[in-house]
Amino acid sequence: MICSYERPRPERKCPDSCTECMRGIGILVGIISGLLFAAAVVLLFLNSLLTEIFTGVLSVLITGIVVLLVVLISALASGCESVTKSCLRCYTGSLFFGIIGTILSAFLAVSTELAAESVFAIVAVGLTAFFFVYLIIAILFFVLCLTKCRRETDI
Repeated sequence: MICSYERPRPERKCPDSCTECMRGIGILVGIISGLLFAAAVVLLFLNSLLTEIFTGVLSVLITGIVVLLVVLISALASGCESVTKSCLRCYTGSLFFGIIGTILSAFLAVSTELAAESVFAIVAVGLTAFFFVYLIIAILFFVLCLTKCRRETDI
């Protein structure tokens, strides 16, 4: 469905622009929490405390692909004036940064031998952990936007 911007838009409290969404705070929280979690995962991986790291990285890869499909389907299925489309306009950059980073880093980690002695494996596991937590934070802020906008439009 092609959006027609010539017809008048109904009055809504939730804006189409990202002036009221918390995109900057979401990016900051995602980066800080991603760095902290990646550092913790790398330390656990270096000390050989993560025994089944391949299974974890593979599940992160599958999660990234599923989230990519869900975001694309919700973008295509939502109407031009929907709350979902409004929040997607706001958080598209954060979501796709987390999704693409998660998929690429997890694919990189899965395609290597994950030994604690390998510097490349340590970097791949750290990047995967960072992007996965960033993706989770981006999804969290997207859902917060959806609930806030839906609550404001129902009033």
